[in-house]
Amino acid sequence: MTYTFKQFIPLVTFVVPSVIISIVLFVLMPPHWSMIVGFAVLLLSACLTYFMGIRGILKEKEMGTK
Repeated sequence: MTYTFKQFIPLVTFVVPSVIISIVLFVLMPPHWSMIVGFAVLLLSACLTYFMGIRGILKEKEMGTK
């Protein structure tokens, strides 16, 4: 299985603006720790879900070609 950057462009276009917007909001309004932890869990779960989806598609594609 080979991963390419092109496969992860949609994830990057979701994560980078989310982090930038959250940094701006967190500077303007200091958050509670629960908000920071919740946001981190949201981003990590989105990344994990996306990665598992890409992995599943590539594995399915690999098994179909054999």
